[in-house]
Amino acid sequence: MGRLMIAILCLFTASGLVLATQPKAQKKHNISHKKTYVKSKLVSLREIASRYGDGPTFEGDPDAIRLTSLLFYGTPYRFGGSSSHVLDCSAFVQKVFRANGIELPRDSRAQAKYGYKVSLSELKPGDLLFFKTYKRDVSHVGIYIGDGKMIHAATRGGRVMISSIHEPYYRQRFLFAKRVIEARGEEKADPIAEIIERETNR
Repeated sequence: MGRLMIAILCLFTASGLVLATQPKAQKKHNISHKKTYVKSKLVSLREIASRYGDGPTFEGDPDAIRLTSLLFYGTPYRFGGSSSHVLDCSAFVQKVFRANGIELPRDSRAQAKYGYKVSLSELKPGDLLFFKTYKRDVSHVGIYIGDGKMIHAATRGGRVMISSIHEPYYRQRFLFAKRVIEARGEEKADPIAEIIERETNR
């Protein structure tokens, strides 16, 4: 019996030595899955506007653009919509200009590369107004129709509607205006030519 006890003690002692020589288990590191948010630098409206220089213009009739735009009044808004039943802002502008023989891109940022900049005090019907709404760049476009108003497919109203460009919401997000169409030149009467023609035909 004494030998058995000695054998068991020897076995436990040997096991202890083996365990002592084993490398220690590496400490587990808790990996955090929390999202890290990097603060992005705010871009001023003026800085965004400076990216869009002068682009090509088209000959057209501003009054025809204005009247065509009113035909879409009340059409429901849908982001990405481009049918006659649902429209977003840039699709609305594209359809109005296309109906007048002027092909503009589908995207509002691409549309902003056409025409030349005009100030709010110089606005004429048919000019395009660009805004920074849900993005840090051009993300909304409307058509100026005169009297301080624009027609646009608006998320806020859920349809093609008329809004004042002086509303605080739009004033704070306004980037720039572009004149995309030049009015078709009307032949102006030349009074000197008329006098010459009248005198020579006597």
